[in-house]
Amino acid sequence: MKKYLLKLDEDLDFEVIGISSHQLDYRLVWSINAALRLHLIKAVKPLIVYNEKKNEEISFPVYSYQDELDRIGYYLLKNKNGLDFLIPEAVNMDYFLFLTNNHAIVIEQFVTDLRRIETVLAAFIFDNQKHKSFQYLEFN
Repeated sequence: MKKYLLKLDEDLDFEVIGISSHQLDYRLVWSINAALRLHLIKAVKPLIVYNEKKNEEISFPVYSYQDELDRIGYYLLKNKNGLDFLIPEAVNMDYFLFLTNNHAIVIEQFVTDLRRIETVLAAFIFDNQKHKSFQYLEFN
């Protein structure tokens, strides 16, 4: 009798774009909204991350938008707060843009459109499977 092994990949259900920009978060959001016709708004509650080494909580501002037509969630998070990083493996990135449930947008074209924005210095697609810090993020 043959034996079959079921192997499940733990794929994270979001795509990640790293953004480098010297603009303050609200100015970057304004330029992204204007250029890409999104409606990112600042969330009332920031993302709180517990830093075990410093034994303290660190907050990161969150901007979000839910596209009702395509059912895509957009979340922009600042990577740095003081000397602390949300994703320590990517200290060269100022912001991260997360796309959840993306089945409608070609991510490479979206990154190309982001790069055309004057306030964006660089934009890169991140492999969320390679960086362990991404596995702790959950979007609702």
